[in-house]
Amino acid sequence: MMGSDSPLQIINQKELELRRRIQAAQQQLEARLQAARDEAKQQIAQADQAGRVEAATLYEQCLDETRREAEAIVRAAHDQAEALRRQATARLDIAAGHIVELVLATQLS
Repeated sequence: MMGSDSPLQIINQKELELRRRIQAAQQQLEARLQAARDEAKQQIAQADQAGRVEAATLYEQCLDETRREAEAIVRAAHDQAEALRRQATARLDIAAGHIVELVLATQLS
């Protein structure tokens, strides 16, 4: 029986083979878990970057819109000031006419 293994040796060999297979399965599992973690980190980083780009774009759009609104307000204020200046100038001419009339009336009396 030199070529034949004893039942205890066969059991030991089977246990050893099972341990190797379990260890290999655990290593595969760990590798898959690590790959999944790495992919999740990458996807999170990509989503973060995309979010930052989108936020910057929205910020710039809001900033541009706010600038346009501010410019419109300033233009409207300038237009209103110009209208008031024209109105005041026209009234100044009328007031000057009244003053001349009063001065002339007081001198003639």
